[in-house]
Amino acid sequence: MPFYENFSLKHPTSLGASIANGEASNVLKVIIRYKQNIRSALELGPGRGPFAAACQASRLDYFCADISWKLLQELSLAENKVQTMAPRLPFASQSFDLSFASNLLEHMLDFKHALFFVEEMKRVTRRGGLVCHRVPNAMAWGMHFWNGDYTHSFFTTPRTVSQVYLDAGLEILTILPVSGFVIGPLARLTSILGYLTPSWMFDHGASRSSFVQRMYSFKTTFYLGFLIVGQNKA
Repeated sequence: MPFYENFSLKHPTSLGASIANGEASNVLKVIIRYKQNIRSALELGPGRGPFAAACQASRLDYFCADISWKLLQELSLAENKVQTMAPRLPFASQSFDLSFASNLLEHMLDFKHALFFVEEMKRVTRRGGLVCHRVPNAMAWGMHFWNGDYTHSFFTTPRTVSQVYLDAGLEILTILPVSGFVIGPLARLTSILGYLTPSWMFDHGASRSSFVQRMYSFKTTFYLGFLIVGQNKA
């Protein structure tokens, strides 16, 4: 899809990369609290690799899959990478201690695809392993949830995603707010940065100006999202 291949042409600012790396590192630290003996991790939609770097720093066996081959080719930190399109996953059952996806569940076409995707992540995760998503909180984003990306199709909130997890047979261990690199109660305070950035001044991100695009990206980076951690007890 050209829209996703276009991401490979956009390079983050040093601030953007720092925030992404900080968030990935903090997300992994939270996940490890719930299962300290994680040895292998599968990430779906790795982007430019901040979570891959966090996994490498923790000496985990890291695997990833993405729809964009260009992004996978540029992901030098990952040796085990597969080009595929979710929700079906081309991995054997019970292969990983952790399966993780950031900003991907909301792109599922509908609740059936969202449920199948989570079920697939559960299938490839070992018993006792963790299935985790970091997604935007659509209730907090409002219309920006639809405006930010035209492929946002599944309305992700702590309530809707927890319902999907329960239907998939996962035990929910925690749901935490996320804003930028901050995870936990303080994220609600950090999210003020997103709300104070006036989108009307930047044409809601529609301008081709790189400055406008970066300001809109800054705004949505600090909008509230959440991390959900579930355990495969089957």
